[in-house]
This record gives sequence, structure tokens and C-alpha cells, in this order.
Amino acid sequence: MTNPMHGVFAVPTTPYTEDGDQNLDALSSRIEEVLASGVTGLLGLGATGEALALSAVERESQIKTIVSAVDGRAHVVIGCMAYTPAEMSAQISNAADWGADAVMVTPPFYGGLEPEAVIAALRPVLTASELPVMVYNNPHSTGTDLLPDHVASLQDTGRLWSVKETSGAATRFRELCSRLGEDTEVFVGADGIALEGFAQGASGWVAASAWLLPEHCQKLWAAADSGDWAGAVDLWRTLGHALGLIEGDSAFISLIKQALSRTGREQGPVRPPLPTAGSEALATLLDAIADLERKHTA
Repeated sequence: MTNPMHGVFAVPTTPYTEDGDQNLDALSSRIEEVLASGVTGLLGLGATGEALALSAVERESQIKTIVSAVDGRAHVVIGCMAYTPAEMSAQISNAADWGADAVMVTPPFYGGLEPEAVIAALRPVLTASELPVMVYNNPHSTGTDLLPDHVASLQDTGRLWSVKETSGAATRFRELCSRLGEDTEVFVGADGIALEGFAQGASGWVAASAWLLPEHCQKLWAAADSGDWAGAVDLWRTLGHALGLIEGDSAFISLIKQALSRTGREQGPVRPPLPTAGSEALATLLDAIADLERKHTA
């Protein structure tokens, strides 16, 4: 791939069959549809993809399926989330062997580590990485908030491609862009504040919602990137409502899967212990999507 690694990266779900196995045919079919929207790439095996519920064999088969389905038409980023640096590095090595273009790592979760301890853990991972690395700042899930100075301290590894930011701090995107400069991309990681992130200078969006609404998400990014802020705000009035319903629900993965299944793109259930979205939440989301499509034909 030679095109820049910024813009919209859609995050696939993991479809399952009735027997509970991965439905890789359904995954490949949806990849074709999402790529047609013009997204820059896919970020597989993130939280939306239920990565932590997959076995090593399932991880391998999914990565190979994504790489094969994309076939060089977009960038493929693979989540390599693990507790120990050694396991992160092993996952990165496998992702490189299986054809990924880049990887994403998080701070070791559950430990509630101080930022300095996280940086000490991530430094050898980035230094040894065969691929460009996105660092995912997700304080809600990891218990650690990496500030701009913490992220910037990893730039000297030569492997820090980007940061995915989801802290929700009001001015964080602007601060990251200012501190990291042009050498490191800053991605919005929380769908409900996408437009705010773009306005502060974020150069891309890792969007779970783009697996469900790729055309609209791509259109929002294109408008903001071109400076068409009036168009972006107009679209955001309805798109933002739908995205907020998804992101604000603890069963957001199930919501995305059920909404896709309603359109004939069967995704199957989520794996326990993830929660299943209720019928009322699904109906509210489907109404919001219908309103979006009435007002903004993709």
C-alpha cells in the first residue's frame, strides 16, 4: 500500500454461525461492501471484533481472511492486545507473517498501571515491532490515561505510527496534535465525538460504527478533511445521534451485529460474557438509522 495511513478505519465484528463458529464467509462479504465506501482500511481483532474471546487458531484464520479479502486495496491493522509485552510482541510477529500492514496495542489491562510503567512495558514492544504501531489510549478499559507527553516519549522507537484516543478529555485531540507533530497520526477512537476530534486536527477515525454505516462515516470524514464544515455539521446532526446510541450502550457490539443482521448481513450473536442488546435499544437505533438515510442518502 502506498496511500497515506490516515482517514477512516472500519472495525469489523466477528460474525458467528448458529453453531458458534466464526463465519468467515460473512466477514469477507461485509469487507467487500465496506471497502466500496472508500474507507482507508480495516482494524481487525479490536474490542468490537471480540478479540479476547477468540482462540489463537481463530485469530490466525480471521487475520488471514481479512488480508485475503482486502487483497491490497486498503490497509489492514490488527489489534494485538495482551497483558504481557512478550505476548504483544508474539501477536505482532504473527500479524506481520500473516500479511498485516500495521498493528494496534493497548496498555496492559486490569493492572491500573501508572503511565510511566505502561510506557516502560510498551517501549520494548514498539522497538522490536516489525510493523508500524498504533497505541490505543483507552483509560475506561485499561485504567491508565496516557497523556500527550507519555505518547510522545515513544516516538524515538521509530515505530509509533499513530495514537487512537478515547479518553474524552475536552482538548486532548488538539494537545496530541500539537505535541506529536506531523510524524504521528492522531485518530479519534470514540465514535460519539468524531466531529469534535476532526475539528481539533485529528487525522483519522477508528470507527466501529463504520462497519455498520461505512458510507456515512466516510462522508463525514471527507467533508471535514476537505474543510466543508457546514456539510459535516449538517450530516453530524443525524449521524451523531445514531452513533451516540451505539456508543452509549454497554451492548454496543450486539447492537451493531443485530442492526446488520436486520439488513440480511447475518452476524450471529456475541460470545458470553458480552451482553446482548435489548429489543427496545435495537428499535431506537434502527429508527435513527432510517432517519439518517432519509435525510442523507449515502
